Amino acid sequence: MRVLVTGGAGRLGINVCKIFLKDGFQVRVFDLDNERNRKSVKELGRKAEILWGDITQPDSVRKALEKVDVVVHMAGILPPVAYEKPELARQVNVGGTKTIVDLIKEKGSHIPLVFTSSVAVFGPTPNATDPLSADKNDPNPRGAYGETKAEAEGLIKESGIDYLILRLTAIMYFTFDVSDIKRMFSIPLNNRIEFCHPDDLALAVLNAVKNFDGIKGSTLVVSGGPDQRMLYQDMVGSILDIMRLPLPPAHKFTQEPYYLDWYDTSKSQEVLKFQRRSFAHYLKDYSSGLTRRYSSLFLPFMRYFVSPLFGKAVVQFM
Repeated sequence: MRVLVTGGAGRLGINVCKIFLKDGFQVRVFDLDNERNRKSVKELGRKAEILWGDITQPDSVRKALEKVDVVVHMAGILPPVAYEKPELARQVNVGGTKTIVDLIKEKGSHIPLVFTSSVAVFGPTPNATDPLSADKNDPNPRGAYGETKAEAEGLIKESGIDYLILRLTAIMYFTFDVSDIKRMFSIPLNNRIEFCHPDDLALAVLNAVKNFDGIKGSTLVVSGGPDQRMLYQDMVGSILDIMRLPLPPAHKFTQEPYYLDWYDTSKSQEVLKFQRRSFAHYLKDYSSGLTRRYSSLFLPFMRYFVSPLFGKAVVQFM
């Protein structure tokens, strides 16, 4: 079976492509041709077919859809860029989705579509007491990212094609890239957050495709489950503690509620069986990733030299 993964060179997209390849699927990656994406797809070796193109260009997408059995549509503009460039977010997140849908219909509507939406469609929910659910909580997005994802969901549901919508929780990538540091401060410290390991998110997408016929037409929330619920300050503090860095001063974090929360994933877990790895697993993976990216000396240097002497100063200047 050949699966087309739009946005397959992205951070989560690469994980999704890897797990499909491991499960025996033929994988076609469709993404923009740029230096970052060319470097990213090297992780797939020669096992995947790479097709460069633009999700908003019908001729480009039409070629990508040739002889595919299922589409996993992940291409999109994410925060913080979605908030900085709302028109671009609409062009890609809504316009690109419409292009995919229209061309699937052009081919007779026989190609199943799995769309990776976002929990951002719920909008900020600072007064929520119960976990959020796609069945009980209506979309109420605030800002370009959630709004465009909700609009994309709507046009898919109204299209008449076979679909499955997965509202994925956000992955908190913490590197020393400017965009990641900027994003770190965009969530209040007391915001409820539910972690989900990137490998588990990828497994959910795989199992969605494998079980598509039994769950098509559904909208499922994909997150870590009850054991992975915490406050944002717990998450940030644990990640920074790997380098023995203190939590940055509270005034550096926004007070505006963010769209993340806790979720009822009982339905999605029942059908997708994806919740296997914990936040503790992620911390180990993060530690290993820092060593691979920099050197085996990086963490000892941070823990025993930088942090004791300059730790408070480092987080002040983040």
